[in-house]
Amino acid sequence: MSATTGPVGERLRSARVLEGVPLAANTKINQGAAVAFDSSGYLVPITASTTIKPIGFAPKTYDNTGGAAGAVLGGIDLGRSRLMRGYLNDAAPNAVSRANCGSTVYWLDDQTLTTLATGHVATNNRVLDVTTASSDLGAYVWMEI
Repeated sequence: MSATTGPVGERLRSARVLEGVPLAANTKINQGAAVAFDSSGYLVPITASTTIKPIGFAPKTYDNTGGAAGAVLGGIDLGRSRLMRGYLNDAAPNAVSRANCGSTVYWLDDQTLTTLATGHVATNNRVLDVTTASSDLGAYVWMEI
């Protein structure tokens, strides 16, 4: 991508409950359970694991028992409203993906995020969502601000 050459329109979203988050394969999450992103960016109940990234609580029960990753979409109660801003995504192989949800990524330029740490400064907030061009929201990396 390239740095901005003029003003950029606002790409803001606010949510207390983040909807449309894909569940991990063969997973059931009960209402009120603490939830996390697994290492692939799918929603799971919190367990004794060092590879998950805690994010909030389940507002409802979601059942993907026997299903593939992403077959069921769930939600995350973030505990309070979070303001998110959409940023452009770097191209492959350094594009931000669902696997980066809950993590810090890096600035490629003043409007683009990347997973490449070398030579780039870390963002001060974490990624909460990644949407594609086919989404109603457009193709953005949604970072908490």
